[in-house]
Amino acid sequence: MKTFQILTGLLFFLVLAVTAHALTRSEVEKNLICYACPGEALNIDRCSGGDRMRAEIDRRLALGEDKQTILNFFVQQFGEDILTVPPQKGFNLVAYAAPFVALLIGLVLAGLLIRRWGAAGRSGSGTREEDANSEKLYREMEDQVEDELKKLEDD
Repeated sequence: MKTFQILTGLLFFLVLAVTAHALTRSEVEKNLICYACPGEALNIDRCSGGDRMRAEIDRRLALGEDKQTILNFFVQQFGEDILTVPPQKGFNLVAYAAPFVALLIGLVLAGLLIRRWGAAGRSGSGTREEDANSEKLYREMEDQVEDELKKLEDD
């Protein structure tokens, strides 16, 4: 009796494991875009074109085809634009690499600009001669303003 219970338990877990890994239509749908409604994923699309694609997926699942085989069928029929995510090969690699390259270039440029601004700030403090000249010029202008004000008061 105990052996029967163990075998029944093992059989239950075996059946559970097999059904858990069975490919479903939704797993395939989320990788495809409806050919009739460009830009709309098949798993949220409800048009007649999407219904035809879902029927084809169901037919191929009933034949026991795996996910990649079904996706390849649709790619052969409609091209790579039917996939929600472009394959990571050829020119499509630009779509994956470009954001990281742009970020790296931006960080390098920002670093160079910050360095340049910092160096300009340190060298822009001026020498003592320049400070003395600017102070002399300020006093001369101040004296000129006072003279002009006195002339206005006298008139």
